[in-house]
Amino acid sequence: MLSFLFLLAPLGTASAATTLNRGLSISPLRQYLNVNAGSQQKSSFTVGNMTDRTITVALSAKQFSVADYTYDYRFSDPKNDWLKLSLTGVSLKPGESRNIPYAVSIPAGTAPGGHYYTLFASADLSTSGLKSTVQAATLLYLTVNGKLVKTGHLQRSSIQHIAFGKEISYTVEPINTGNVYYFVYVTGELHGLFVKSDSTPAGHLLIPNAVRRISDTIPSPVLPGVYKATYGYKTDTGTTVMKSSYVLFIPPWFIALLLVIILLSTKFRPHKKKSPEQDTETKS
Repeated sequence: MLSFLFLLAPLGTASAATTLNRGLSISPLRQYLNVNAGSQQKSSFTVGNMTDRTITVALSAKQFSVADYTYDYRFSDPKNDWLKLSLTGVSLKPGESRNIPYAVSIPAGTAPGGHYYTLFASADLSTSGLKSTVQAATLLYLTVNGKLVKTGHLQRSSIQHIAFGKEISYTVEPINTGNVYYFVYVTGELHGLFVKSDSTPAGHLLIPNAVRRISDTIPSPVLPGVYKATYGYKTDTGTTVMKSSYVLFIPPWFIALLLVIILLSTKFRPHKKKSPEQDTETKS
């Protein structure tokens, strides 16, 4: 029986953390390096053994890109030899961790822009009758300094025009047309009589030349009605891209109230009495 576990930091905010994946830990989740062409910079990451036995951890590096819309990872062998790990493997005792140095060397004359790597740590945790491999990774966002271009545009957007629940969903699909990554902070607001609700801005990273589909929600108001929604994003460079649309909100309690009113009006509606002429016609 084969069991394979894989951990990779999702594309999102820029915070760094330590993660545990059933026996193998790696930190930080992400690293951001800015290096001048013609120079070298050193950094490191930490791998830990959280099992109760000695394990051998294999270390490797890949470059990564992302798929349009879903931003699923795509890995490939490095197209250059800029990144060099100091070790290709390390033996760790139970509870032991090890700092893994690496160096990034950028050739002179390299064009400015972003390059993206994944540093992998994997270990064989097989036991009798069960073959198990665990793998964890840290992402490296490498920027070659120079004229960095952070441009992009909104390819398409959509919003829920008729809403019934506690949230109104919307989607934006921005594309990064520059040469380096940047963050967008998605937000939405609802405007109307006696109401102005908004959503907490969420940060998302954009890789050059890929469209990212980002969905979020705006809290629904209390009262039914037609509201104006504005939604979109701001970039970390200060650019704002917003769209607007009207949303019809019908809460469930309002639908239930209408049904009760209709039922009550039907039940207590006065019946029209027949005239004597109508009674005579009925008897004949």
